[in-house]
Amino acid sequence: MLKRTMVTLATAVLGLSALAAAPAQAAPVAQADPPTGCVTWIEWAHEGPNVHWYGGGKVQCDTGTYQAKVVCYSGQHGMGYVLYGNTVEAPDVAAVTCNPGHVAQSVHVVPA
Repeated sequence: MLKRTMVTLATAVLGLSALAAAPAQAAPVAQADPPTGCVTWIEWAHEGPNVHWYGGGKVQCDTGTYQAKVVCYSGQHGMGYVLYGNTVEAPDVAAVTCNPGHVAQSVHVVPA
């Protein structure tokens, strides 16, 4: 019984010393400033000479790195979904297009 108590006590002491020697947590990574002066718009998308739908979303900001997020809607299936465009740096235009025939309901800026 004394042996078991000593083993338990030694294990507890070793465990506490390991916790005390654990390295400190790294500082959180600094976030870049959010984009400013942003404008969003929806426009007609085109595929070939005869296929057009109101499904293109674009974003342009004065500063920052960002991407466009478009909420699309399929009237045929009654379902919505979200698409993200490529990441760009100001003042470039970030664009994304809904699937053919699906309508872009809103466009949002996503900081990158």
